[in-house]
Amino acid sequence: MNKFKSWCSKIYEALKPPPAQLSIAQQLVITLGSMITICLLYLLNHFLDNENLLLLVPFVVSALMIFTMPTKSMTSAGVILQSYLLCSLIGFAFVYVFDYAQWVMVAAFATCFSLMLLLECLHPPAIILPILIISERLRDYTLAFNLIALDVLVLLITTYLFNKVLMKFLLVKK
Repeated sequence: MNKFKSWCSKIYEALKPPPAQLSIAQQLVITLGSMITICLLYLLNHFLDNENLLLLVPFVVSALMIFTMPTKSMTSAGVILQSYLLCSLIGFAFVYVFDYAQWVMVAAFATCFSLMLLLECLHPPAIILPILIISERLRDYTLAFNLIALDVLVLLITTYLFNKVLMKFLLVKK
């Protein structure tokens, strides 16, 4: 019986999350900032009469990354802009050039990933965008100019403002 308890305690220790490295105030700033950004993205899409919430997925994930990994290069404003521009252009190009098929989504994914690595603008949530564009068969450029561009703009403004707060609030490990 003691071996079983010992084994269970080892498993518990292995599965236990690491200790929090951020203070309660820092966690509050991250939570409020990501919540406000996600609400802004939703409201913007709602006012633009886009009820396809699936298109919000990459932007919501980006918002969470901006707040939880602020010092990573993949959450810098330049990388976010480049990756979303690249991935949306590839997504719309593949929609117009090829008929819908699963291999088209795979090819768009591989093209985006390769170019993001080559151009050093890797932002993983952006790679979801061409898959969504192709799967939804979106051929409307007003979507790209209105919705995607404005959502990216919200992310860029969020990144800028959060970095300003970071300088004053110093969100660093204890």
